Amino acid sequence: MRLNRRTLQITLVVLVAYLGWQNLSFANSEVVVLRTFGTGHVEHYASLWVIEDGRHLWVRADNRERRWLRHVRANPQIELSRDGQTRSYLATFFDYPDAREYVDSRFRQKYGFADWVRALTEDRDTLPIRLGRIDR
Repeated sequence: MRLNRRTLQITLVVLVAYLGWQNLSFANSEVVVLRTFGTGHVEHYASLWVIEDGRHLWVRADNRERRWLRHVRANPQIELSRDGQTRSYLATFFDYPDAREYVDSRFRQKYGFADWVRALTEDRDTLPIRLGRIDR
């Protein structure tokens, strides 16, 4: 019985630490809301990190299994809410080693420790997505 109790305590401490890290990483980082109109014209939302390189915004899928990713593939015209403003963009996938290296390094620069920990805790096969502004 003592072993089970100890295992439960360790599990709870790890769970609380993980949830605390998640809250801290989102609280201290810029998070945007991506709105997609996938199949059937149904709206879908995802909270993501974003970087800006002067001319473009970039988001990325940490792996190819993200649910929001299939909606962007189905309809690359998306909306992004950032700093209280919502704008329309066209998402372009950059599935190239150089693009992954560039975007991943910029994410590490901006999000630091939180990005590093995320890389350790998830299977990562990043997919960079450049957002080109659609003026309306």
